[in-house]
Amino acid sequence: MTGNRYILISPVRNEQDYIVRTVESVVSQTRLPHKWVIVDDGSTDQTAEIVRNFQATYPWIHLVSLTDRGYYFPGTGVVTVFNAGLETIRNEEWDYVVKLDVDLSFEPDYFEELLKRFEADPKLGIASGITYLPAEGASWKMEAVLDDHPVGPSKMYRRTCFEAIGGLLPVPGWDLADLLAAQMKGWQTRCWKDLMIKHYRPTGTRRQGRWARGVLQGRFEYRHGYAPLYTLVKAVYNLIGGANPVWTAGKIAGYTLAVFKQDPFIFDAPMRSFLRQKQHEHLKQQLFRNTHPT
Repeated sequence: MTGNRYILISPVRNEQDYIVRTVESVVSQTRLPHKWVIVDDGSTDQTAEIVRNFQATYPWIHLVSLTDRGYYFPGTGVVTVFNAGLETIRNEEWDYVVKLDVDLSFEPDYFEELLKRFEADPKLGIASGITYLPAEGASWKMEAVLDDHPVGPSKMYRRTCFEAIGGLLPVPGWDLADLLAAQMKGWQTRCWKDLMIKHYRPTGTRRQGRWARGVLQGRFEYRHGYAPLYTLVKAVYNLIGGANPVWTAGKIAGYTLAVFKQDPFIFDAPMRSFLRQKQHEHLKQQLFRNTHPT
């Protein structure tokens, strides 16, 4: 296999309860990364010390420490921290870069399998496995994600695609903006359902309360340009599929509130139009089938 040098970049903050699992998964890979840049966003726990302990054995792990701003900065903050890591590899040779959260674990051949699929398809620009969330007991539940929607906690980017889209957009919903930008430029994006990623802390759980998380999600869907019918149908399907009714009601309320307040859009008009076209096509294909829009 040629042209397969990959670098991991991980934005982290107060991850002492999770990071060891992720490090153990990475150092056990059958195809190791060329470098792993872990950017510590001002952790106040033992995160940085844990990383330093692993550095003694694995010198390709690099720690970048940022000043503590005093609070967790979701969304755009993640991209800012990621970009701080990206700056450290500007002059290095690499073929793929991975934005990797450190509350994950995966099989030893995870990255080798991803690389094989990239090498088999020159038009594949962004890809990931599928995240599973903790369920009842010791079981895990697969997240409902479309086949062309790589998951935010672990995304691999081909360098030429990454540079073509201008990197990650520092906005809430960056992990939707990147795949839309790639698709608009003719790149393929994939979420591989046979590559399992265990996600120990699901996205959005830092925000307390199901209602508050639902309202935030609904407002973001409006600001990203989601079609109203798509948001409503998705909410109904999620509710049927077992989603919390308080969260679901909060999301519908959040979208409705954003409509009346005319919240500013995050994505530009061409990207919103492209997204709505994709959503309408998906509804046509899936609405009367036993699948869940995502």
